Amino acid sequence: MICYFVDEIQSSFVINDIKRIANKYEAVYLFSVEKLEGKEALPNNVIVCEEFIDWKNYKPLKILTSNLFTILSIYFKECIALKTILHFKKSIALLSSNIFKAECIIKKLKSINPPLPLHPIPQACGTYSLIAYSFWFYDCIYLAWMRKKGWVDKAISRAHGGDLFEERGSLGKILFRNFQIKYLDQVYSVSKSGENYLKDKYTFFSNKISTSYLGSQDYGLNDIFNKYEPFVIVSCAKVRNIKRIHKIAEMLQYIDFPITWVHLGDENLNAKNDSTIPVYLENKIKLSSKNNVQFIAKGLMDNDSIIKFYQNNTIHLFISLSEAEGVPVSMMEAISFGIPVLSTDVGGCKEIVTDKTGILIHLETEMHDIAKIITEFKDSEKNTQEFRNGVRQFWENNFDAEKNYGEFMKHLN
Repeated sequence: MICYFVDEIQSSFVINDIKRIANKYEAVYLFSVEKLEGKEALPNNVIVCEEFIDWKNYKPLKILTSNLFTILSIYFKECIALKTILHFKKSIALLSSNIFKAECIIKKLKSINPPLPLHPIPQACGTYSLIAYSFWFYDCIYLAWMRKKGWVDKAISRAHGGDLFEERGSLGKILFRNFQIKYLDQVYSVSKSGENYLKDKYTFFSNKISTSYLGSQDYGLNDIFNKYEPFVIVSCAKVRNIKRIHKIAEMLQYIDFPITWVHLGDENLNAKNDSTIPVYLENKIKLSSKNNVQFIAKGLMDNDSIIKFYQNNTIHLFISLSEAEGVPVSMMEAISFGIPVLSTDVGGCKEIVTDKTGILIHLETEMHDIAKIITEFKDSEKNTQEFRNGVRQFWENNFDAEKNYGEFMKHLN
């Protein structure tokens, strides 16, 4: 049996990950500390265990006294490994809450009825052979604790971008990653750049860190390409500061030929904590005065609608000017249809965007220079059906989800 840990399933890459794993296992127990939206999309053999932590019964002093030596040992070993003194109270509180979370998981598993016909593992919950799997690497201290205590047969985690690169603001300052990686059986980065980053920081555990691409589903090649139709670029993301969608609007002000920009994703114009929204709106207003630019905002779309759009429309170029990424599934989906990509060289984007699939640019590239690059692309060999066939071939070789998950399942088992 596999216990799957994630607190949100509405992202297409999360729900697709769950579906593919559920296809290989008799049962998947999906644990979420939050109440999940979109549960109706889950396969029938996925059992949802949401809001499973009863914080009213959390007694940190009891946990601390019961595990005092171990908790202090973990704390001091982490300080030594990092060659710094971690905040003591915050560290102890973090470790205690994760131990409580692990205990709640096992308690939930013990309550499962009727039991599934799987071989027992007495040192765990007494009923099942367990694989614990986290989709994100934000905080897997509870998984490491479960593996250390022998409550699970195997504990692994994926690692993406915001949950991996410690310089980003989305990660807390106290991670206990030496403890995590020591007891996790494997950390699978979704990019080689993420793998290299973790191996450089945690060299002692480099044998536990590897790359496993997610990939995207095969919907076939878009063969309705017409080079001489009005030139169409597509972006796909929520409008938020890290994605720099406002920069696309700025760049288009330097384009002189007829062009259509289609944006797939929530514009999120009421986001109070996103300083780029006013800039985005300002650039949109400026674009409206350019007769050669047509802007189409499709808004929030589910994954099926995005796929149908890719299937039924001529798209000359997928564009991303993001300042940070993992290995974007949105780009994988685009190249699966043979659509070339122009992207900033951030995160693992260079693993998707190569000379065979599009154009990789420096993050600091000026907008008028990007406009020039797109103008040159329009009349280049990269804007041809022959090149698009090569883009599709690159996807087949590297980002076909069926192939990638087949390999991943071999490791998982």
